[in-house]
Amino acid sequence: MRPKLLVSIAITLLLTGCSEHFNKNGSEAEAPESWQLHLKTTDVGSMGEAVSGSRLYVPVYSHIYTDDRDRVLNLSETLSVRNTDSDSEIYLKSVKYQSTSGTLIRQYVKTPLILSPLAAAEFIVRLDDTSGGSGASFIIEWQAKSKVSSPLVEAVMISTGSGRNLSFVSRAVEMLPAKPGAKPPVAQTTGTQVITPIEANPTVPESSDQPKPASP
Repeated sequence: MRPKLLVSIAITLLLTGCSEHFNKNGSEAEAPESWQLHLKTTDVGSMGEAVSGSRLYVPVYSHIYTDDRDRVLNLSETLSVRNTDSDSEIYLKSVKYQSTSGTLIRQYVKTPLILSPLAAAEFIVRLDDTSGGSGASFIIEWQAKSKVSSPLVEAVMISTGSGRNLSFVSRAVEMLPAKPGAKPPVAQTTGTQVITPIEANPTVPESSDQPKPASP
């Protein structure tokens, strides 16, 4: 009886350890350069002055609704960042994964990555990782030392199995550059009318061309 009990305990501990390791990997971002060996890291000082660059927004979906809000289909996500320039490298400064509420879930790039001419970098969100929700997004920042063609940035969503195969692609759109310390204007509500601080109480300058009253 005792040997069987010891074997049972050992198996339980092994399965528990595997489960904890699985959950840990799901909550942490795997460094892309650890499995994409063509990617090399660099320091900020080596990137030089930015001549080209932008900030990009990519809509992605960790699940979609199939009928109503109680029936969803989970999706895996693969973000692809492709350097379309055949002569110059570009630098990936940041790749952030955001939730439906706009909060940061994880940062995939902790040290800038060098993307060689015509090379690509991929970032994966697993099928069982639903932390992003149906309105998740990636925010990418890149730059280059010279004038280069813009990278092609897309995300592929996939779900397979149970007689249902689904895949679709979303493409990045360019964002305005981030302003250090800047905060978006907060809407001021008056009754049912919403007035932004910029539009509230506009001042119309007095024109010098207006006719003056005739003197008596």
